[in-house]
Amino acid sequence: MRSCGSTFLNRERFDDWALRYRDRLRSEQSLDHERSARMNRVNPKYVLRNYLAQVAIEKAQQKDFSEIERLYTLLQHPYSDQPGMEAYALRPPTGASTWRSVARPDAA
Repeated sequence: MRSCGSTFLNRERFDDWALRYRDRLRSEQSLDHERSARMNRVNPKYVLRNYLAQVAIEKAQQKDFSEIERLYTLLQHPYSDQPGMEAYALRPPTGASTWRSVARPDAA
């Protein structure tokens, strides 16, 4: 079994878990696309992250409420794909807890 365990602090523990999970999926005869659909129904694609909220706050302080409106619209349907909003589903940038910008996350 090929492992992505090198990204974890305790690779051996991850590999043990991954083997148990693989065995469980085999015993359940679980289909990847069905399992993925079930997970997507309960895990939102879009989450209000601190750095996104901070961008909206900073713009609002300058009387520009467009980012607050955008986030409000986006988060009304957090489980659905929303064209043009892909940047809001990305992982937070490195150092997001201290990241500060007034640019939209997709403006890069």
